[in-house]
Amino acid sequence: MSKSHGRKSRARNTSRSRGAAYAAANAGTLHQHDSGPSNKDLQPANPGGWGVEAAPDMRTASALIGACLERCGPCQQSLAAKLLDEDPIVLAVTAGSVYSLLAADSPDAGSLGSQAAQIFFRALKSSPPGDGRGMVRCVETLNREDRSDLLEDALNLWTFFGHKHAGLMRAQNTGQRSTSPFTFTVPGGDPAEADSGTVLDLSGLAHPARYGVRADMTLTGAGRVASVALVPDPESPEAGYDDLHERLAWEPYIPDGLPEQDPAWVLTVHETHGTLLGIVRLLDATLLPDNPRHWRPDAYDVILWSAAERQPVSAAWLETARRRGSALLYGPLDVTSAAPSSPSRLLSVHARCVFADRL
Repeated sequence: MSKSHGRKSRARNTSRSRGAAYAAANAGTLHQHDSGPSNKDLQPANPGGWGVEAAPDMRTASALIGACLERCGPCQQSLAAKLLDEDPIVLAVTAGSVYSLLAADSPDAGSLGSQAAQIFFRALKSSPPGDGRGMVRCVETLNREDRSDLLEDALNLWTFFGHKHAGLMRAQNTGQRSTSPFTFTVPGGDPAEADSGTVLDLSGLAHPARYGVRADMTLTGAGRVASVALVPDPESPEAGYDDLHERLAWEPYIPDGLPEQDPAWVLTVHETHGTLLGIVRLLDATLLPDNPRHWRPDAYDVILWSAAERQPVSAAWLETARRRGSALLYGPLDVTSAAPSSPSRLLSVHARCVFADRL
């Protein structure tokens, strides 16, 4: 009996004896994660458009997406390693199916991902409808480290869509009438009734009120801290005190005080350039590990602000933020008035600072 055959036989026995799925047992996870799309859901309806005769085996990808949705760290690690060892088309379909949502929503949506994700996103946007061969060739040119980065970014998106739009997890691949590689539905719609080629509206991810930001330093009872003031966009009537207080649950600003840190709020700073990247609220604040480089927000609850261009900060601000690992966010700041904003009309939250190369 060969090593491979023996391993598969042991996996089958383990699966039968412990009730685990064969794919999970074969991957060494002993867990069954079926919260995500199934193998069939992920498979392209037209394999020829991807340069293959038969649909690729997407069982590992299905289990991995499910493990991410169910926040099973051991399975995520083992299944991700297994997927990276499989044919490049598996990663191409896994990433392409979810990145096409961003392509439909915004032509620049892929710019916040890793370098590998940006390259893949460009390949996706340049691919003719129904043709995934360019995405497969893109994955084939990536080394293992870059493939790992692409997979991580794709899983972040898959997890977000799984939490926010569960209907997209099932039976949303290309229909017979569609010329697009993927089919999606609108929020609140019944996936079974969606027409082929319907585009997903991503407005639920971006906060409806628009703000600008201003980095400064604030004196508190805990000393001088790095802070960021939110300035309402004059053309965004939703922005302001009521928005921060009612919709985002920010607390009244305490002069000279520093509220307890809220782990759900994250201010992301570029680890190399030291520029502000964005302000987000996490869907699950318990997902933050001790090492920020291993941090993956399984899903954002909301993106309050993201930088359209580099937002530089002072050296003192950056040093303070790195040392404390946090920053005070406050607002709304009225920069059109000559008089300073009254503290009684300010709200705040004590956010964690994460230094990364992308939002």
